[in-house]
Amino acid sequence: MGTTDDHHDRGAVETAAATAGFTSILSRPRAMVVFAFIVFVVTTLQSISDPLAAAMQGDVVWDYPIPLGVVTALVVLGCAVQSGFLLLATRLPLVSVVGTTACYLALVVGLEVPRWLGGLPPVVAVAVFFLAASRRPAVATAWSAVTIGATVGVLSLWSLSTGAPLGVTGSFVLSTGLAFAAPVVGAAALGVWWARRMRGLHRARAAVAAAAARHETELEHAKTLERARIAQELHDVAGQHLAGLLSLADAAVDIEALDAEQASALIAEMRAEGRFASASLYAALRDLRAENDARAEPTLDLRSLDELVQYWASRGMDVTREVDGAVDDLPAMVSTTAYRVVQEALTNACKHAAGAAVTVEVRVTDSSIRVVVANAEAPASEADATPDGLGWGVAGMAERVDLLHGTFAAGPVASGGWAVVMEAPLSVHATQTPVPTP
Repeated sequence: MGTTDDHHDRGAVETAAATAGFTSILSRPRAMVVFAFIVFVVTTLQSISDPLAAAMQGDVVWDYPIPLGVVTALVVLGCAVQSGFLLLATRLPLVSVVGTTACYLALVVGLEVPRWLGGLPPVVAVAVFFLAASRRPAVATAWSAVTIGATVGVLSLWSLSTGAPLGVTGSFVLSTGLAFAAPVVGAAALGVWWARRMRGLHRARAAVAAAAARHETELEHAKTLERARIAQELHDVAGQHLAGLLSLADAAVDIEALDAEQASALIAEMRAEGRFASASLYAALRDLRAENDARAEPTLDLRSLDELVQYWASRGMDVTREVDGAVDDLPAMVSTTAYRVVQEALTNACKHAAGAAVTVEVRVTDSSIRVVVANAEAPASEADATPDGLGWGVAGMAERVDLLHGTFAAGPVASGGWAVVMEAPLSVHATQTPVPTP
């Protein structure tokens, strides 16, 4: 029972919201007054057009007990009261329907001039439209039927009370009842259709609002992921250049104090390295400060592998590289991840195996890529001077590769050195076999 009531309540709320767009203008007091006044003028002119035309022709035969002028004034007053009930159509539509119908019947029965009142049933139809547009279809249909039934019943009783022949009475009730029922039924159907259309529009707007909210949530999630990516970039850049600075500092310490020329060259190298590190960190930090329309620099990938190898070679590392296959057309995420793995592995080799030879191997097939960065055992003289790392480079590499559904391994090799092995598919639909631990 509770579920049914909730369903009906939701239906009523949706129906009321559906007509908000249509009634928002007429719900303003001034607008509704103008609307009711226009209806009053139209119905009044239509109601008194027949007596006015007869009076102009001079053939008026008036045998009613109430003078013509009084009847005309009462008709005008009845039209004004009926139009006044339309002021309640947006707030109290049921009262509006009952009031407009009662005014029509009162004029028909009280003044006995039904031929004058052909313009009043459309006013009832207007009130029925507002009722149908603001209530559920079943409610609108029921009240429309009650209104028509009550009106036909009152007209039948009044017609029989006049003593007219049964045939005349039936003809009058049929013609007048149809003239009343036709606009009322049409208005009810139009109101139900309008409410249905507006409910669809309301649901569409709600769906758009929900989609906008989801988009905002996804955008915030994307920003969070981008910040994490930039943090990893900062780690990679800082690790690489700080390792380079440390290697130059170690070399400077080993130089004899009298070799001023070589010491000066190393100091110049350290200054250049510091400036390059500062520029690289600035580029990464700029992404964090970028506005929505800012344009970030392209992310480095395997197409820049030669520059990376040359960078470390210029700083004294014995590094060689071997590339088998084309790297220019690799998927962006794959190429970037592979580059970062090589970058981090070379940085770690510099920090933990200074002076050891390093090899970089890249194998690209139609379906996968394999990257191996291996270094020989560090010289004994360098073993004790190994600086501490940042502590999350290997984990960062593994996380990057895992996003590609690839495999990653890092560890010592039998020859005494260290190797980093990455293998990843070029498509997310491909599968990878686990990479054995080096």
